[in-house]
Amino acid sequence: MSEPTRRLAVLGDGDPAAAIRSAADGAGARLVDRAEADAVVAVGDAALREAMRAAATDDGRSGPILPVGDGRHAVGPDLAADRIADADDWLGGSARAVDGFSRVAHPVLAVDGVGGGRRRFAAADVAFVTAAPARISEYGIAFTGGESVSVRADGAVVATPLGSDGYAAAAGGPVVSPGGGLSVVPVSPFTTRPDTWVVSGGVRVTVEREAEPVALVVDGDRRGTVEPHRAVSVEIASTVDLLSATAE
Repeated sequence: MSEPTRRLAVLGDGDPAAAIRSAADGAGARLVDRAEADAVVAVGDAALREAMRAAATDDGRSGPILPVGDGRHAVGPDLAADRIADADDWLGGSARAVDGFSRVAHPVLAVDGVGGGRRRFAAADVAFVTAAPARISEYGIAFTGGESVSVRADGAVVATPLGSDGYAAAAGGPVVSPGGGLSVVPVSPFTTRPDTWVVSGGVRVTVEREAEPVALVVDGDRRGTVEPHRAVSVEIASTVDLLSATAE
């Protein structure tokens, strides 16, 4: 590797992460904590979400993230380990494309209005779900352009392109490509012709019934209970560059 030595953080556990750390060390990269790194390798979905949420609070100072795993935006562990040897070509810098990789901007969501004013971040999705299984509530969804709808359902989910093939897709929503907007999907709606939406801006979601407690779930983790009649804002806080392998 040419000088200067680049700083790399590898997040995740298990054999694939260990192999990538070994490859990085052999290539002359300096292994550091995420906050000090020029770039991050995130092994597994949990590590990727963690890295993206953390990057959203760094005011654009974070370097690119290489997702490793079997997701549609990730590269396989073997390919990642092979290309770590060329790390000096893609660590840091602002080029949108480098040898072997392209940089693609992915949004991170900010959630406001739950938990005593604490802002929360989501890389994949934000879900509103009734605390008791198979119980229906009513949700008001207001879009940036001024349109609003009211739906009776078990819940509602707002997903980024990264998360649109997960819970949102299972609920009947579209899979969205990076830059294509956010997927907004009712969960088990009380109708035979449910609507779904792809929106370019954020949304405000309000629980319109008091009968059933509704939980806020951020990237799969429950983060409190939503107060009835209080709007919860879900908007794009920032974007984070993910590295995507290009064909050789």
